[in-house]
Formats: sequence, structure tokens, C-alpha cells
Amino acid sequence: MSETTKERLTVNLSPELVERARNAVYWTPGLTLAGLTEDALLRSLARLEKQNGGPFKARNGRLPAGRPIR
Repeated sequence: MSETTKERLTVNLSPELVERARNAVYWTPGLTLAGLTEDALLRSLARLEKQNGGPFKARNGRLPAGRPIR
């Protein structure tokens, strides 16, 4: 995927987290919710991949639908 191509990802987050993100975007010139989210996801993935010893293998199929099993 090229850097200019984007894909939509819908997630459910707590109202408190969404409000904090909106406040940060409001008070940070040039920041967008998409930019904040992308940066946070990149940082989190970098941490997980470091713990994993490198990037994760490609999936063999689609992610399971529904709530996560605990």
C-alpha cells in the first residue's frame, strides 16, 4: 500500500479516551484524530514487534469476528 492510500478501520473506544483524544487534537495545531491514531498505532506495533523479535508473520486468513475471547 502506498503512503497516500488509506484504509478505513472502525474501532470502539471508551468515551473517556475519545474525549481525551479530541481535546489533544483541538489544542494541538495541525494534529488530526487520524494522525494521532496512526502515530499511536505505529508506536504500539513497534513495541509489540520488538517484543516478538521482529514483524509478525502474515495471517493465514481473516481475523475472527466478534468479541475477543478472554
